[in-house]
Amino acid sequence: MEKEISRRDRKKRQVLTTLVDVTMKLFMEKGFSETTIAEIASAADIGTGTFYNYFHSKEDVLRYVLTKNLDETKDSLEELIRSSMSPPEKISQILLTIGKIFKENQQLFNLCNRHLSLMGPPHGTEFKDILVAMIQEGRINGDFRNDIPIEMITELFMGLIKSALTSHSKIPFEENLNYKLKLFMDGLLTK
Repeated sequence: MEKEISRRDRKKRQVLTTLVDVTMKLFMEKGFSETTIAEIASAADIGTGTFYNYFHSKEDVLRYVLTKNLDETKDSLEELIRSSMSPPEKISQILLTIGKIFKENQQLFNLCNRHLSLMGPPHGTEFKDILVAMIQEGRINGDFRNDIPIEMITELFMGLIKSALTSHSKIPFEENLNYKLKLFMDGLLTK
């Protein structure tokens, strides 16, 4: 049975949610650099000091939102891993899921790329570890080729998403990603 959340904790969660929502709205409307902490606090109807009770800087808000999105993505991928799909189906679904999430949150990722000094991916090696486990499973099952280094496969896989997001092609995003997925899988699958 879940412990009942105190009124104070509910209020803290509500302030955090409002603060994050208002901040992201201002970043999208005005731009990151042009938005001040005082404006964020005013729009969230809190004092500037209250902002600092939750975050140390505007960059911290971006990190928080990015981490929250990546955690949700990781949960979806872990559920996919546990599914009864074959390794090729899992790899395909992972790419399509990640691609969809990147597309839906492209403004957030663009803000993070421009304004955060990320030393490597913000999710650490977790996504790569998930992908490596699926590739290894596919190799054990005889679905995937063994003659291509796993590092090359994971690098190419992550490049597919970036390529689809930054494509100047007139082909719509999902269709673009599906073409690239087919080419990737044709090269990975055993004949």
